[in-house]
Amino acid sequence: FTALYFLVFRFLILKFKLATPGREENNSEVKLYTKKDYKEKQANTGTPVIAGANRYTEQAAVYLEGFGGRDNIDKVTNCATRLRITVKDQDQVLPDDIFKGAGAHGVVRNGNAFQVIVGLDVPQVREQFEKLLAVSD
Repeated sequence: FTALYFLVFRFLILKFKLATPGREENNSEVKLYTKKDYKEKQANTGTPVIAGANRYTEQAAVYLEGFGGRDNIDKVTNCATRLRITVKDQDQVLPDDIFKGAGAHGVVRNGNAFQVIVGLDVPQVREQFEKLLAVSD
């Protein structure tokens, strides 16, 4: 039955052009940024680069900026693979490409509630996110 399932679902996905992970219609090219590029971008935008930052801190910093800064964050939680954020003003949230550029696999939007699909590293990202919120106070 495995071969039958494979053939049926492959046909349906290709026939109806269903968006599955890795098959999104993204017209923008994927660019891999070096640490030097990231630090230059942060210097140009005025966002401070945290000394000794690891990839989780950098990822959390981009997410915080993407959600409109600490003043726009209402609540932060997480599940096994998603960072769940409730914001005060959804109009301040940047497009999904910003989050995907920082390593997110996707973003789910539901009113003022957002879920950034991070993966199994989400506890570390949330910890750094909360530290950035505390530092910003």
